[in-house]
Amino acid sequence: MKFKLFAIGACALALVACGADDTQNPELLKGANFVSAQPGVDITLSFDPVEMRVYGGVVNRYNGGYTADGDNIKFEGFASTMMMGDPEAMETEREYFEFMPTVETYELSDGKLTLIATDGKEIIFTQVESQPGEATTVETTEVVAE
Repeated sequence: MKFKLFAIGACALALVACGADDTQNPELLKGANFVSAQPGVDITLSFDPVEMRVYGGVVNRYNGGYTADGDNIKFEGFASTMMMGDPEAMETEREYFEFMPTVETYELSDGKLTLIATDGKEIIFTQVESQPGEATTVETTEVVAE
């Protein structure tokens, strides 16, 4: 009887372990574009499809590096343009640029990217096809008159 209970328990643990792999796949970030509506401005965030780089815009355009391993992500080395904007948007940008180096984990699920800082603060982005103002490829057909 004890062996049957042990076997049932072992099977249950094995099933739980098989379904418990919620580790993120960093490859899904490559080439992905995101937008987050924040006070006074939308924040855009794009992941380069080849290099471990990100770029986007708040008031100013920015770019920088990142590393990702499973659920862990680290942003570093941001550079940005230095234009002025609406005070509320500028405050949002300042907070965003201070937040990004503190991000330690992320969740990507159902078209939402959640960046989570060491202090628990989060920013949620929605995945989009391309960023506003980004060039898109349009197929054209040349018509020649006969």
